[in-house]
Amino acid sequence: MELKRFQQKYTRTFTKNYSNAMFIFTDNCDRTSGKSKIPDDSEYSKRFGKIGLCHPSMTSAIIRGIDNAYPITTQKHYVPGRKSADGNWTDDDFEEFKKVIDDDFEHIKKACKEKGYKTIFFPKNGVLNGTISRLTFERTPKLFKYIVEKEIELKNFEI
Repeated sequence: MELKRFQQKYTRTFTKNYSNAMFIFTDNCDRTSGKSKIPDDSEYSKRFGKIGLCHPSMTSAIIRGIDNAYPITTQKHYVPGRKSADGNWTDDDFEEFKKVIDDDFEHIKKACKEKGYKTIFFPKNGVLNGTISRLTFERTPKLFKYIVEKEIELKNFEI
């Protein structure tokens, strides 16, 4: 599997037009943020059993709801209108975090097998950028290490 960092900010148009590759974005367990609606019939909406979901205009989640875009859930909750520690995972959440992250990565692997993706793009700043989720080695060493292990596992994944 080829994992690459996308060298620009994601756009919805480019992601849709480059449908032979998978794009990873960071997400939250609420599965919504921003104000732009995503289709209720998207694979994303169906996967999480929710309608009326939105995507933001500035983060990697701008591609939420596009069928070749897949989440890695680095934020526990979305707190509208502000970046807040209230929505961040902590090492105390490790068991819950593991379940969510394992599900994300299993879904990614399954999609690679079923859809033949051989290239996976990660956001320019990665999923451990610390900006919103604050998943850093210093603040959340257990969670940080777990994501790194999952990325290595994905890199070694063979279809």
